[in-house]
Amino acid sequence: MNKPIEALYSVAFRHLSSDAKKSGTELPDAQLHYLSLKQIRTLLESAATLAPNVIAPAEPELRITGDTGKFVIQLRAGNLNFVSWSSAKKTGGKLTPAQIVATIAGEGSDDDERQSTSSGARGFLPSMNVGMMAVAIVAVNVFTIWFMLQPPRKLTPKFTLLSPAPAERLLTEVAGVYETGGAPGDRRLEIKPDGGIQRIKFGPNRAPAQKQSYTVKAAEAAGKPALVLVTKNQSLITINDSLSVILYGDTYKRIAGMPSVTR
Repeated sequence: MNKPIEALYSVAFRHLSSDAKKSGTELPDAQLHYLSLKQIRTLLESAATLAPNVIAPAEPELRITGDTGKFVIQLRAGNLNFVSWSSAKKTGGKLTPAQIVATIAGEGSDDDERQSTSSGARGFLPSMNVGMMAVAIVAVNVFTIWFMLQPPRKLTPKFTLLSPAPAERLLTEVAGVYETGGAPGDRRLEIKPDGGIQRIKFGPNRAPAQKQSYTVKAAEAAGKPALVLVTKNQSLITINDSLSVILYGDTYKRIAGMPSVTR
């Protein structure tokens, strides 16, 4: 039998060294690719040790991306604060490195919850009389209806679109070619002054393996300039500085000015 292929992950670091042992606002953004769960566990254990020693205004965090989703681990208040999105398991809060790794790997989610619910029900139901059971059933149904009627939560930070003149200036300034690197799996952004944008994923020898075209609108988010992808889920491209932008947690470095026509 063939050995199962091990899942690999990418990790982006903010205000944090690439070994998760130092923090500070002076540390540059960094990124590692093709990490195993064992290597992720080692980074998280280092981050957990560092968390009580973080000094403001540093806000260190790790952004982990893999087939199971996207995850953010913040070193906050002496603990690892975990947030997941675009994944089958939505969870968050203060977790240990082992719990975070299990969630990232998609382990022990639905089965554990069903087992816990079943065990609690077996101990609780015999003590309820018929009237209490009826009240509980009505309450559950009401909550279910209320929950289903709630609008979907948006993960995109709040933003404000710029008026035409400032928007044109921002698009002109940010127009250019940006890349995360040139290896297979790295990506390239080509931003045009008219708001057109193309995102390219590199294959071997920098050959385009995947191309995506979008339109963006100039905006401001959390006091910083940004570009809003005009898609169903509205993602943000944050203008980090004059030489870099951030999309989906990945930092793209400017390599050229106005983009040329893509082959």
